[in-house]
Amino acid sequence: MDTNFSIDNLRRKFRYNIRQLMDFEMEESVRQQKYHTSMILFVGFILYSIITIIPCVKSGYPHGIVTNIAIIILFLLAILLLNLYHNHVTAIILGAYELCLILFFHFIMEVDWTIGMDAFWLFILTMPFITDYMAGVVYGTIAACSGLILSFLCFHTKMLNYLQPYGSNMVQWFTIIYIVMMMAAAVIEYELTAYQIDKKASDEKISFYQKERTQRLQRLLEIYETNEQTIRKYKHDVKHFNRVLASFIQNQEYENAANYLREFDSMLETVTAVSFCDNKVVNELLSIYANRCQKMGFKPRFKVTIPERFPIEDTDLTSLVANALENACEAQHLIDEEKRSLQFELSYDGRKLKLFTKNPCAVETTFNDNGLPVSTREVQSGVGTAQIKAIAEKYGGVASFEQHDGIFTVKAVMTCM
Repeated sequence: MDTNFSIDNLRRKFRYNIRQLMDFEMEESVRQQKYHTSMILFVGFILYSIITIIPCVKSGYPHGIVTNIAIIILFLLAILLLNLYHNHVTAIILGAYELCLILFFHFIMEVDWTIGMDAFWLFILTMPFITDYMAGVVYGTIAACSGLILSFLCFHTKMLNYLQPYGSNMVQWFTIIYIVMMMAAAVIEYELTAYQIDKKASDEKISFYQKERTQRLQRLLEIYETNEQTIRKYKHDVKHFNRVLASFIQNQEYENAANYLREFDSMLETVTAVSFCDNKVVNELLSIYANRCQKMGFKPRFKVTIPERFPIEDTDLTSLVANALENACEAQHLIDEEKRSLQFELSYDGRKLKLFTKNPCAVETTFNDNGLPVSTREVQSGVGTAQIKAIAEKYGGVASFEQHDGIFTVKAVMTCM
């Protein structure tokens, strides 16, 4: 049990694979942001190299002057490459390897061994954090390998004989420490990237539901306006209605009066009910689909007993109800108008949320191994059932889909506490 728990935690922690990380790094919004950051970084390196030339000139240190000029040229070329192709990944990788190449020649060609090189090696230790941040965990690690190769060449080959003397700790441990820094930088950048991907997905989800919410409100507004016009019309005609009805009664034409009342009652049914339950999300959806059903020539049967608020996310509740109603309404298009019907029930008892839909379906539905309907081009009865099942399972419940004698039913129960 503990092992499985640890594996599950590990999977949740490292939930994105290498391809997903690489694709995210190359998205246009990320590229634009990293483009500007890379430009600032390169300009900063150029300014730093210019400043460090001054003490080299004053102290008569030509080797340092040449190295800093080479670094300035390198980052000017990196800026040019960045401007031409707007590809921060290529600029960072090439810049890292070329910088390490310049430092390699600087190390092996240094003749004044009284000048320590520890500052350069401390800077190299920071490279994995810089490259990972600038190019992402995958491309950044590729760029950071330049420092690993440099340390290996300098401390673990015969090139060590060309360098100024270093202590045994530096020679033996620097490469290992650098590997540890690479791993630390990769883990940190992975967490940052995963957070950015999660946030992007969350923002897109919020944006989608905001758009859906706006569309629902627009449809509700249309219903309100239609109802208002209908009510105004009936209010204007009520005097004439009373006169006609009074005339039937006065003439003892009771059957005509009854027929007239039934006709007027059916006309009133065109006013869509706008209050089915206390929950605003469900009420909006039911109002929209009730209006849609009426336009299709039949009146749906809704039975909803849920409170204004209970422990379920609004996005999940919206998806659950909307998919169930959408599937049922879509199936009506192939049904004769006089046979169209829709029964929808939703209840919450303080612990369990139960959903039930029942509607005629003209096409025989097939089901896959998971019990989900397989959509066909003739009728899209299976669209959205996967979401219903996923939401039910998210809340520790189940969902089932059946078709018998031309009647399609959906049942779902889940725990919301």
